[in-house]
Amino acid sequence: MLPLLLAWLHTVNDLFGNFLTPLLPKLMDHFGVGLGTAGLLVSVYSLTGSLLQPFAGLIADRMDRRLLSALGPVLVALGMGSLGLWPRFELLLLVLGLAGLGSALFHASGASLVGEFAPKERKGFWLSFFGSAGYLGLSLGPLVALFTVGALGLKGLFWLTPLALLPALALLRLPPVRRRGKPAGVRDFLRVFRGDVARLWGMATLRSLVFMSFSTTLPYWFGQKGLSDAYTAFSLSVYSFSATLGTFLGGTLSDRLGRKAVLVGTLTFGLPLYLGLLLFPPENPLYLLLLAATGALMNAGIPVAVALAQELEPNQTATVSGLLMGFTWGFAGLFYAPIGHLIEAFGVLPVLLALGSLILPAWALARRVGERAPGRA
Repeated sequence: MLPLLLAWLHTVNDLFGNFLTPLLPKLMDHFGVGLGTAGLLVSVYSLTGSLLQPFAGLIADRMDRRLLSALGPVLVALGMGSLGLWPRFELLLLVLGLAGLGSALFHASGASLVGEFAPKERKGFWLSFFGSAGYLGLSLGPLVALFTVGALGLKGLFWLTPLALLPALALLRLPPVRRRGKPAGVRDFLRVFRGDVARLWGMATLRSLVFMSFSTTLPYWFGQKGLSDAYTAFSLSVYSFSATLGTFLGGTLSDRLGRKAVLVGTLTFGLPLYLGLLLFPPENPLYLLLLAATGALMNAGIPVAVALAQELEPNQTATVSGLLMGFTWGFAGLFYAPIGHLIEAFGVLPVLLALGSLILPAWALARRVGERAPGRA
């Protein structure tokens, strides 16, 4: 019951969390600001929601993670649901900072609880289920946001907040969940930034940087090639759906084949597939199959890395979950702005091909990570 409720909350949390980007033009009109100013909303939410996750995990490892897992999505829903209610832009910045903190608390504590209370022999499966539930929410977020605003206006978003309140209240009806034994100290916290967990983080960050850069640049690249907006949108949907499927399958396979084998295997096949995405003609219909295979393969390692980190640090599962989830994507995202400038200066293919070389050190880091047998903590 607990993993199912947490997966439901993950869908809701990420659904609300993906309201902001598609609604930026509406918010620009609402507050009378330009894109650069409105972009601060995305930056603040991303900063607190992604880069604070390891520190949110440190808090979660000392508290009732059930309470934090319920509170987090409620903060996100209230923040995103109130986008049209605030009279001043500065107030919305503060509200979205708190909403991002709620997302950080949820991801760290929720992934920790799933890994701890799922059956040991199926830990990878349940972490994959949890992760793919979040991808489902991300995929639905823009559709729900734009449909609601189109029908009810920005203020109408607030009517969606019960979507988070219902599963949160159901989770709070379960008994409190506190970690047994002495919580990890500062030295333990610093240890996760060294050794095998640090290698996992380095591997995941390099992989995320490569494929985040590719997917973010895809609309710009396709536009240069004269491909239609409809084909571009469909390609991004194919990539998102395959990423969801890959996330679900990755942890399940790792229960059978081993965590490290899946991590190394996905990176081994990831490089030739990535090169294929850059060198194969995108206008060829077969390109979509290549895009789907790559999206599934490269996202399959996300829950596997989280599961392995939890097994390597069983007393700091929330901390390492935060490190391997949002902090990885947030840290990689910091580098996209200079990458965008490089693409404008040197072109799409030279820069993305150079980025592909980062898969090799990611593969080497995955090879050096130790492993405990699935089902052991």
